Amino acid sequence: MVEENNNPVVQEPTPGGQEEKTFTQAEVDSIVARRLAKAQKGMPDEAELAAFRTWKDSQQTEQQRMTALTTERDTAKTELAAALAKVQQYEREKVLLAKGVNAEDVDYYVFKAAQLVTDTKTFEQAADEIIKARQPQNKVVVNLGGSLQGGAAPKTGNDAMNALIRGARK
Repeated sequence: MVEENNNPVVQEPTPGGQEEKTFTQAEVDSIVARRLAKAQKGMPDEAELAAFRTWKDSQQTEQQRMTALTTERDTAKTELAAALAKVQQYEREKVLLAKGVNAEDVDYYVFKAAQLVTDTKTFEQAADEIIKARQPQNKVVVNLGGSLQGGAAPKTGNDAMNALIRGARK
């Protein structure tokens, strides 16, 4: 213990024959200062630590920006691909509708024609091929109206079909 006037206090000797050494406040301060200097040797000071923390935060922020930009880019690519696919679908439907395909059958024709598209065959060519293949080869024209010159009674739809069937059987 040290009194306030920096005089050393004498302590009782300890059992075992050795006396304890007493230090003045100045000696204790000196010892502590030397040990702190030794411990802090090679340690950065506050300014260096602040600069390091700032740099680390900027690096982390840069990484986060790169991650955000990469995610945004990937999302935009996906959305663009979906939009282009929709546009292509609409254009193909428009081509088929212009060629006279029934609106109810357009999806089927788009699907079938798209399977035939190659580097040398365009969608329009494939569509023409599919349309031509789907059209009936022999068109049967049925005159459901009667004769204009009188005579026989006008035929009904059944009579015309029966006549066609009988004619095909002969």
